[in-house]
Amino acid sequence: MTKLRALARGAIEPAVGVGFVLFWVMAEVGRFDQAALAVAVLPFALIGIVLAASRLAPWVALAATVALLLAQLLWPAVRFGQSGFPAYLGLAVAAVVFGASANRRLRLVALPVICGSALIVGLLYTVPALSTTGDSSVVTGWGPLNPGLSRNIAGWSLGFAAVAAACWFTGFGVRARTERNLSEVDRLAAEADLAGAETELRMARERDRIAQDVHDIMAHSLSVIVAQADGARFLGERRPGAVAESLAAIAESARESLVEVRMLIDSLDPESDGHSHPTLSDLEPLLQRMRSAGLTVTQTVFGDAGTLTAGQQLAVYRIVQEGLTNALKHGGGSADAQVMFDWRGPGLSLTLSSGGDAAPADEILLGRGMRGMHERARLAGGWLAAGRDDGEPSRFVVTGFVPRADALLGRLPAGATR
Repeated sequence: MTKLRALARGAIEPAVGVGFVLFWVMAEVGRFDQAALAVAVLPFALIGIVLAASRLAPWVALAATVALLLAQLLWPAVRFGQSGFPAYLGLAVAAVVFGASANRRLRLVALPVICGSALIVGLLYTVPALSTTGDSSVVTGWGPLNPGLSRNIAGWSLGFAAVAAACWFTGFGVRARTERNLSEVDRLAAEADLAGAETELRMARERDRIAQDVHDIMAHSLSVIVAQADGARFLGERRPGAVAESLAAIAESARESLVEVRMLIDSLDPESDGHSHPTLSDLEPLLQRMRSAGLTVTQTVFGDAGTLTAGQQLAVYRIVQEGLTNALKHGGGSADAQVMFDWRGPGLSLTLSSGGDAAPADEILLGRGMRGMHERARLAGGWLAAGRDDGEPSRFVVTGFVPRADALLGRLPAGATR
């Protein structure tokens, strides 16, 4: 269908040109000099060529226009009689097509060419010597002695040139409007693509957030459960009483993780307010759970606790949770961790050092959990770094900083909560 439409569009001007020639041949057939029939038809044929080639071969059309008018200036036999002068309207139609051309160079050349051609038409229209009889103008009937002849010739010629220029500017306006409409279509398409990309980006970010929350919740809980189960299995024969404690800790960890996952799923409902948002006050129960799982944890706090937003407190909680989970998972049987909070600066400086029987695995730095720690610190307005301890390569150190809410926002009073 598209090819058929393009073929039909390309056939319009040739069809108009052929129809133009046929119309004028039929209209003037009784007035043609039968002894020079080909010469009489020639100017109509040239205008038909101009129309037919005006869009497909515009340079040919311009050349045909110039050739026609120069021939009519120099060769009286091809000049129009009174009834044939309206055929010049075909050149006006071609001027519109030239002005609408996509070729900028052609448009610029066509304007002076068609204006000059219109001046020649004006001379052929008004100058007595350029008529077929040579004693009076073709249309107006002015003779050589007509008063004000020069003024009339100049006025009519300039009028024809103005009409030709108006035709060109009409085509140029059509072209400009078409290009503006195409640009508008492109702009709307680009906006639609951008909106689609933004939607996909929001969806990707939401999927990543959900995956990170599930990882933080499940990795911690499952690490505790695995450590408790292994402890119960090894101590079952020597300390049967410890099995009950381990099973209780396993059940508690499973229940807590189930609640957090359920709240996370509920948060996906746009009308739900439920979500798991641990705060700094939940850190102590977290440390206790890790200790019950077999991780030796110590915590040191310097300075008085400052104000953090709810989002910042959640970030600190998840960072500590992930760091302790990695320590329990990769530290072996004698895993230990040291958590230090320093509030003496413009925010919370966090250091988490861990070690054990097994050396820290390098893949920790490449895992989802570590990427999530970096992202949470960034979104909280701070930063985070992790790697092996330079002084003790068997230990793994996480350092980070989260600014206080008043320092971050510049408007919360000291001691305010959010």
